[in-house]
Amino acid sequence: MTLVEREFGQAYETEMAALLARRFRVLCIAWGAVLAGLLVVDWPLWWGDWRPFAGNLVAHLLQLVVIVFLWRRTQSAGARATDLLRFSQWLVVINAAIAATILHAAQEHSVGLLRIGIGYLFACVILPWTPKQAIQPGVSVWLVWVLTRLLLSGESLAPAALAGDALAALQLAPGVLICWLRTTRLGKRIESAALRQHYEEFHRELFDARRLHEALFPRERTTGFIRFTYRDQPRLGIGGDLLAAHESPDGSLTLILLDVAGDGIAAALTVHRLHGEIERLFAESPDRRPRDVIAALDRYAFLTLAPHGVYATGFAMRFDRLGSVCWCGAGHAPVFIRRIDGALERLESTSWPFGADEEMCRECEEQVMLMGAGDVLIAFSDGACEWRDRQGRRLGYDGVEAILRTTRVDDPLQWPAAFMRQLNRFRGVMGESEEDVLVAAVCIGPEAAGAPTSGWRTGRVFSAAARATGRATRSAPTGASR
Repeated sequence: MTLVEREFGQAYETEMAALLARRFRVLCIAWGAVLAGLLVVDWPLWWGDWRPFAGNLVAHLLQLVVIVFLWRRTQSAGARATDLLRFSQWLVVINAAIAATILHAAQEHSVGLLRIGIGYLFACVILPWTPKQAIQPGVSVWLVWVLTRLLLSGESLAPAALAGDALAALQLAPGVLICWLRTTRLGKRIESAALRQHYEEFHRELFDARRLHEALFPRERTTGFIRFTYRDQPRLGIGGDLLAAHESPDGSLTLILLDVAGDGIAAALTVHRLHGEIERLFAESPDRRPRDVIAALDRYAFLTLAPHGVYATGFAMRFDRLGSVCWCGAGHAPVFIRRIDGALERLESTSWPFGADEEMCRECEEQVMLMGAGDVLIAFSDGACEWRDRQGRRLGYDGVEAILRTTRVDDPLQWPAAFMRQLNRFRGVMGESEEDVLVAAVCIGPEAAGAPTSGWRTGRVFSAAARATGRATRSAPTGASR
């Protein structure tokens, strides 16, 4: 069974039925024209030997009657594809029986199989039969020829004669070969058209799914005391990364970064489920702390995702107007605070990935750190650490830290775009992502705060990141989703 018949059986059958209907009409018209032409060609035989001419005349006229009868049957409103197939096979067999009977009776010598089976070969050239569909009338034509030759021509039943009859069946083999070649070619054409149609439909569906997926993400906040921007770059249009934002009544802002194991549509579906749970949690209690969010998501993942082998990591952060950030992480990649003087501080996850164990949610703890004016918090999904350069070296957490340590930007809110550009520089190829990557940057303080910088320093950044890939990555509960 070909790929077309397995995956696109309905499209294949529909196309072949329509083609058979068109070709059957062509066969009837062409066969009728050939028979009419033979009557004109055979007319001079009347003046020489009327008996062969009379036999040909009767045979051709009867065959024309059969053609007209079956063609009119196919024009009925209730004719189906199976009816067309059956009529086409009966057309060949009945006309072969008419020709074999009349010609053997009208002539004193035996008529060859090729003369009887010429209509069968003609049908194989025109009709879109499969090899199996072509073998059935071919065997029938051969049996008709053998029986009429034995009964009407007085041929013997000697083993040599029967062996010759069996070998004569090879004269019809080209018809089966023609059907096989045509069916293969048509199958590839139909498969290509079906694949193209399904790809276009999938692309439209993926585009719509991407819009719904993007609607889950919050609006960037570039003004106010607490500001954040982010850049989401999934590998397949939609992926398993998510950033959720919720503002409490006291003005504090909670950001939740999620990273579902895997990528593509399956991971995106899981993200939608987790996002719905986050919305429910904050709808019930707008002042939930990061520890409560991580514990609730871990419980949800253990009950609904882990039984299906789906796991995720997360990092919840709460920023207040006093400049403090309270966080709790579940197996997620570390988050970095880049101070105004360029120093880095790493915020590690405090628990294991979501759904790893029923009791893990009770072990997670919150930690607090202060951020000053000009400091920027940079969070990223695990996919950033999975990128590789042209030599196949993995960037890792140390490589990411090297990028964060040595890159300079004019505005702290430009960090997501700068980070993605540095990832592409490390890989050495600009274009589609190798992994789902989400990068977020958060600033606290007056909008005018922030130290001026000298712009990009790409050469140093690239070399530092490349050197970092040669060192072992840190072992921790982080990155467990990959």
